[in-house]
Amino acid sequence: MPHMTIGHESSAVVELYYEDHGTGQPAVLIHGYPLDGRSWDRQASALLSAGYRVITYDRRGFGRSSPAAGGYDYDTFAADLHSLLVELDLGETVLIGHATGTGDIARYLSAHGSARVAKAVFLASLPPFLLRTGATPHGVELSYFDALIVKARRQDRRTYFAELHDIILKPADNLASRIGVEAMDTFLDIAAASSARACVAVIPTWITDFRPDIAAIDVPVLIVHGTGDRLLPIEATGRPLHALLPQATYVEIADAPHGLLWTHAEDVNGALLTFLGHSTPG
Repeated sequence: MPHMTIGHESSAVVELYYEDHGTGQPAVLIHGYPLDGRSWDRQASALLSAGYRVITYDRRGFGRSSPAAGGYDYDTFAADLHSLLVELDLGETVLIGHATGTGDIARYLSAHGSARVAKAVFLASLPPFLLRTGATPHGVELSYFDALIVKARRQDRRTYFAELHDIILKPADNLASRIGVEAMDTFLDIAAASSARACVAVIPTWITDFRPDIAAIDVPVLIVHGTGDRLLPIEATGRPLHALLPQATYVEIADAPHGLLWTHAEDVNGALLTFLGHSTPG
């Protein structure tokens, strides 16, 4: 599948890997940390069956995209997304993000507008503002991010990702009942494909304040969040995002962890297809 050029570093070209399948209204799927476009397999299949043109891509530094040394900030992530939409000449697009990928959507709509966008979907959202402050008492302490950065730098990468996947997928609750051992192995394989630079450099972006970006959103929005999310707690992200976008369609999935794309795929797909105006498979 194709790559497209999104920049240059010294003598190297920075390329974005993407996959483009199907016909119909385009749906662009933006993955979260530390994964890549393959994390959308179950949603992509449902959208293709519903008649959508499905585009997934690996954010810079992840999967099969270039292991760029820089550009790990939301202005650049949004610019990369804009380059993809322009390259493929997409219009009436449904932007669907998971976790850190939802920040790309918020910044994109704020910086580039909605001329090419029909709807936006925030799954396990990072916006509006994760950091705990006096105004955001349910947020996460800054020390939490500092500790993650230290682990990402010092630990064996496989060990670091194994600890992270326990938080994201909650295998103690979901292994066998919702996901198998093979899914755990797949998660680790995908995470290990990220560049060492990206897996550290992205972490500080999690405390980006998206509240000004949220104010600029002018398209219909779906927000889906799991009440069992331990990485981006619903009290700090999903519920405050809905408070800022009261007209949005809002769905809470009981006990779903951060990795709800995998563990609660049927619930996610049902909410997504209903929002898009399609019947869910019976």
